[in-house]
Amino acid sequence: MVDVWKYVIKMKVPSPVSYVSAILLIVFTAGVYKQLTLTQKTANNCEMTFMFEYPHFVEISVPMNRGKYNLYAYTEGQTMEKIKSMKFYGTPVIFIPGHSGSYRQVRSIASVNIRKMYHIQSNIKFDFFTVDLNEEYSAVFGGVLLQQTAFVSQCIDTIIKTYEYDYKPTSIILIGHSMGGIIAKGLFIDPLFDTNLVELIITLATPHRPLFLADHYMDSYYDQVEKIWGNGLDKPRSSFLSNISLLSIGGGHRDLMVWPCLTYTPHADINALSLAIPGVWTSTDHQCILWCKSLVKSIVRVLFDSAESDSDDTIYEWRKKVSSYHFDKRSNGKWFHSNLHPVTVKLNEPNVIEWNETYKLQRSISLEKGTAMPIVIHLPLVEKSLNYEMTAEAVNIDYHDWVFSCKPDYRSKKHCLFGTNWSSNSTISVSKFMKRRHITLKLPNVHKLGHANLVFKIKNTKKPTALNIDMYEASDRTNEMTWRFWYGVFNRYLLWNVNVFETIQYKTILHGWLDSICMHCVYNVHMVPIKCSKKNHHAVSKFVVPWTQGILHGITSDSYVEPLRISLENIPLSNATNDPYLQFILDPKCNYRIELELSIMDTIGTIGLKYGLTFPSYIGIIILLVLSNQFSQLASSTKDDCSIYHNSLPSIIRVFKTLAFTICFLTVMQNQWPNINKPIGGIDWLGHPLKAMIFSSLLYCITNSFMYFATVALWMMMLFWGKAINELLVRFIMKTLRKNATLSDWILYGFGKLPIAVSMIAILISYNTCGTVGLIISAFFYYFLLCTMVQDCIDQLIYYPIIFFKEYFMKGEKPGLNLSLTSIHLHFSLFLLWLLICGCHLPCSIEWARNYHHSKSLDPDPSLISSLILNTCAGIMWQMDIPKRNLKFYTQLSNLCIAASIILFLFCQTALFRIAPILTLVFVVITLHQCFSSWIGVQDSTDNQVSGANDKTPQKKVE
Repeated sequence: MVDVWKYVIKMKVPSPVSYVSAILLIVFTAGVYKQLTLTQKTANNCEMTFMFEYPHFVEISVPMNRGKYNLYAYTEGQTMEKIKSMKFYGTPVIFIPGHSGSYRQVRSIASVNIRKMYHIQSNIKFDFFTVDLNEEYSAVFGGVLLQQTAFVSQCIDTIIKTYEYDYKPTSIILIGHSMGGIIAKGLFIDPLFDTNLVELIITLATPHRPLFLADHYMDSYYDQVEKIWGNGLDKPRSSFLSNISLLSIGGGHRDLMVWPCLTYTPHADINALSLAIPGVWTSTDHQCILWCKSLVKSIVRVLFDSAESDSDDTIYEWRKKVSSYHFDKRSNGKWFHSNLHPVTVKLNEPNVIEWNETYKLQRSISLEKGTAMPIVIHLPLVEKSLNYEMTAEAVNIDYHDWVFSCKPDYRSKKHCLFGTNWSSNSTISVSKFMKRRHITLKLPNVHKLGHANLVFKIKNTKKPTALNIDMYEASDRTNEMTWRFWYGVFNRYLLWNVNVFETIQYKTILHGWLDSICMHCVYNVHMVPIKCSKKNHHAVSKFVVPWTQGILHGITSDSYVEPLRISLENIPLSNATNDPYLQFILDPKCNYRIELELSIMDTIGTIGLKYGLTFPSYIGIIILLVLSNQFSQLASSTKDDCSIYHNSLPSIIRVFKTLAFTICFLTVMQNQWPNINKPIGGIDWLGHPLKAMIFSSLLYCITNSFMYFATVALWMMMLFWGKAINELLVRFIMKTLRKNATLSDWILYGFGKLPIAVSMIAILISYNTCGTVGLIISAFFYYFLLCTMVQDCIDQLIYYPIIFFKEYFMKGEKPGLNLSLTSIHLHFSLFLLWLLICGCHLPCSIEWARNYHHSKSLDPDPSLISSLILNTCAGIMWQMDIPKRNLKFYTQLSNLCIAASIILFLFCQTALFRIAPILTLVFVVITLHQCFSSWIGVQDSTDNQVSGANDKTPQKKVE
């Protein structure tokens, strides 16, 4: 019996590189899976906000409304009747939801604001409004961005007009979540928009750099926003935006939709991650950032403190101070005011215990039961070296002002009457138990003031209180390391081995961090206690980047260990000369071993998620290279045959040669025209030749392995599910038309024989609904045609033994098997091309389905032109027997596919919307080549005869 696999699959044994690629694919899949399940497996330390009273949303009519958007005023409790009667007295705050976001997501911030207003009995009032944007998928379909922006602009005008004249606001506050933050920034694109209306914009988990460019509408929108807001480098912010405060808050590593590198924007006054905000200290996912109680409280405090100023600063400068205090360096209290830390403080208070320490450089004071009387500690500075520093840790010291420097009174020569306050330099730190504040002072800065004493104050309290002081020479506690991305790969890299007690501060400076080849590598810093003299202990690790806001923390406390997670993606590029550094505040009663470890699976998962955005371009490159080989075989083979997809894959040597040449050209192009490929998501290595070669080769191998297994699965489905698919289609037609099976078979048979009808139907559907819908319908029919073609070949193979027995034993003739798979192989590659184009336009169909109850057709529709062209080509190609034999220009067609693959590599890795037009053009050229074969003519048969004479074995077997 004839072997089915020999004729239908006919695949080569995979090369060793294929096995390596398969291993890489498995490892990357495991890493991505780990990242995707990260938020489910790790504890969410955010406490959810809760409602005191039932929320209500009062609809406000907006002129020129398109019908699918709405505006609401939020109210609850005592304010309900006033809001329903459209009486507003406070500063308007407008919440703009993001991608698939609901207007109801304003509840947490609005409710906490109302509770806070009642609690502090403040005269400051805020009125919260929220915009309903129909939960549109604005992150994947840019066609709605201008519509949403125009509606929000109308909402602002409507809200201002709603206020009575005496209470008419002079400014508004915008809070945007996800893509809502981009809408808030995009309001200023319109030259008619009154920029004086907006004074503060707070963006939450907003991708200030696009996650991916699904269509040119999104690309154009981001370009317009950057044009007026600048990029922080060669494009400054427009002058009319100079007094607008912009605060950007990201969720950190738990947010798998908008990564930390995307939430950073160089034109923001404050860029902060939730895990670095004082009092929050936890990473939030994309939705949690809206209801995380500690973060919401910080935002509300910024709103109240920004609205009331008792200083001589301008409004813009005051808001910047307030936001910096709450989101960056909070020294103590929950509220900020201009006199929070007075510069000069009186120190000689009555009824205090004065404690003078003269010689000890390290001192720890632990008051388990508190103290009944205030304590003042004087630490003389006896001609210390210029390189000395002092680090102190205050535990449960609630007093705002607790550390000072002074010059002793000339009469007592020991104590000070007044001191200079350094408490504003301290910052509260993450703690598992009890409140902690840390401060590090360079003693030369103290000596410059002529001061010779450091003074610490502890107020009387019944709570357990402690004060740890460490004075040291900076060079003894600082080590410097030139960064290498492979540190901690196999074994933990030792940073510090602290084997002495009483010391609390150590620092490691990281040189060359920003030059690392792996920008998305994830590292964990572990503080392992070796020996402790007491049961309870607490240590904190900090990652400090001088030119950014916020400090990342890690904790080691008793049996609880939370390593410090650091990654290059959290650090924006800067021209600053200061290097990032690690700071460790240790428990003076413990010895520690501090180690650095590369988290391999987290790194692989991060790279897989971010660089996975380039997979569509690499899939297109691979398919085009396969088509190139198939056309090359058709041009040179005496059998006019092209092999199966898996046997037409190019050799790895040829691929790497092409990559090397293309990367050189790409590097030159990026340096000359950097805006051609703008960085999206986590892809920012296109202009770096070494990184581009490494990651491009890696992505190609992984994509190639994925496509290998995917196409094998597709072939299996066509081999074994052909009849099943036919039966499913028959049942579908029966249920749709309510006819019997015989008529359904005839209809299906008619479509198979007259596929141009399917093409015309798909064109009509595309024109009246959405282009992607027509592409998907044609894709299903294309797959049905392939299954039919494969099924016909299998039927011939199955019945061949019977025909052979009849012809050979009864007539004495050996029958031939006229079985050619060339047409199937070519159609299979074209079908893969079709699927990729559908995938690139898939966001259009999703948005069309979302808005179907509002409009039957998608407007605008980026997929319409591709759908009309491809369905027209399909209607022609499905009618023909392709590929045509012995045609000219197969070699040129092969070269065209190679050129198109190079163009995909150069221009489409960061701009996915460019993939479909290029592939559509290739499809059109192939169709024209096959359609006008009679005009093109056939190639000279002499070449085939010569090449056939050189073959040692005749080609008699089946193809």
